[in-house]
Amino acid sequence: MTGEAADEGRDKPMNIDTDAVIAPERPMAEAGTKAWSQIRDAVLVAVTIVVITYFHYYPPHFEFITQDDFHILLRRLYYVPILYSAFRFGIKGGLLASLSVSAFFLFHAIMSMGGLFVSGSLDNLFEVILYNVLALITGAVVEAKRRQAQRYQEVLKLNSEIEERETAIRHMKAYTESVLSSVSSGVIACDRRGIIVTVNPAARQLLARHEDDLVAFPMAKIFEEHPGLVLAAEQILAGGQERATLETELSSNGRALPAAVRIAPHRSRGQTVGIVITIEDLSEVKDLTEQLLRADKLSGLGEIVAGVAHEVRNPLGVIKASVQMLEQEMDSGCGDTELTHVMIQEIDRLDSVVNALLDFGRPSESQFGTVDAGRVLGEVVLLTKQFAKQQNVEVRNELPEGLPHIWADEDRLKQIFVNLISNAIQAMPDGGSLTTAGAARDGYLRISFTDSGIGLSPEEKEKIFDPFHTTRAEGSGLGLSIVHRIIDSHQGFISVDSEAGKGSTFIVGLPLTRAGKEAEEIADA
Repeated sequence: MTGEAADEGRDKPMNIDTDAVIAPERPMAEAGTKAWSQIRDAVLVAVTIVVITYFHYYPPHFEFITQDDFHILLRRLYYVPILYSAFRFGIKGGLLASLSVSAFFLFHAIMSMGGLFVSGSLDNLFEVILYNVLALITGAVVEAKRRQAQRYQEVLKLNSEIEERETAIRHMKAYTESVLSSVSSGVIACDRRGIIVTVNPAARQLLARHEDDLVAFPMAKIFEEHPGLVLAAEQILAGGQERATLETELSSNGRALPAAVRIAPHRSRGQTVGIVITIEDLSEVKDLTEQLLRADKLSGLGEIVAGVAHEVRNPLGVIKASVQMLEQEMDSGCGDTELTHVMIQEIDRLDSVVNALLDFGRPSESQFGTVDAGRVLGEVVLLTKQFAKQQNVEVRNELPEGLPHIWADEDRLKQIFVNLISNAIQAMPDGGSLTTAGAARDGYLRISFTDSGIGLSPEEKEKIFDPFHTTRAEGSGLGLSIVHRIIDSHQGFISVDSEAGKGSTFIVGLPLTRAGKEAEEIADA
């Protein structure tokens, strides 16, 4: 060892576990105290016996008591050390004291009190017998009481251990329930018979059922509409399969919920005692996947559309100029001028369609900034109020005040709101109501547009954002496609929840100010 290492070893304080050193000394000290106490009591008993015996052999002279009465008193005093020894040391201690007393007393009785078997001295024999019987009985009673006290202490200790284990079990149960409550996926535990024993809140929410409608019911009954799931669970319980993963649609609040279901065995000591079913909601994943596929499709289609629109726009301008020149060369009274008017009107209509196609394919450069979406939506609602009134539609703007700002292009944001509100109003030909609401969550401002219109069929819902898809004869089918492209350029999302005859809800999610700035900085980089 080097000098530095040695110095470091000397300077470093030693970690001494004082509890480990002191703890063994405590029982040793208690044992030592008990030993000294027993020695003291044994000496006290011995001294008492010796003193009583001494006065037996050498009795003092008292005028107020005769010698016989004094010996009788001393015989009775022998019971004191015998009883004390029995109480203090049990049967062995009591018998040792009684035998010692018997030996001293027998010698004295034989030498000075007429023996043991003479008719007048039989009480000496009975006294000796009584010494030992009393020591035996007292010692037995004392030891029985000690054993009872010891058993009582053991019972108290056992009860304390049971209470500690119950407390630990309760804490573990509370901890397990807390963990299960914190898990976003649904968790269902079944016993070896397939009976549900535990359901976490996420599972109750996904299945749209109360705990009393799930716990203690057979798993096969709860999932009777999904025979593949039930079959996989039964095979795992029977040991014929290790685990299973499948995708299915669960019924939740009257709607189909896409979910991933995983079934795994629950083992204890190497045996399968049940199964654990986890349910993961795939709605958000599915919506995000559809959003990405839709965005990718619209992006590719936009490039094609922009190219076609550009090629169509140039000859369309030439045709319009030619028709205008032809109209100027015609006499004012010529009947063919009506045809040229119709041609120019139709060319203008085609030009507006081409402009829309160009806007969809190659949107103009956006000017991003901090925008109060509540203010912008209020302006759009006011702008479309007259149109809604003509259609007998009541528009209720329930967007709360004080919402955080978003990072967006204000003009493009207005275009989104105008398209969604106009489509909703047109989806209520017989009148109705349109409600807008919103909240900030997960870094996005989510604004919903809920109408009481005709709704969408599943087929229409799948194609709602496709270009040129429209449910109206006069529509171009580009409005929602353009909305999707704008929202995608804002790094947001749009989803629709609709059912035929029950209206529709469009939800737009746009990033909040900080998230938007970061996104734009990344895009610029």
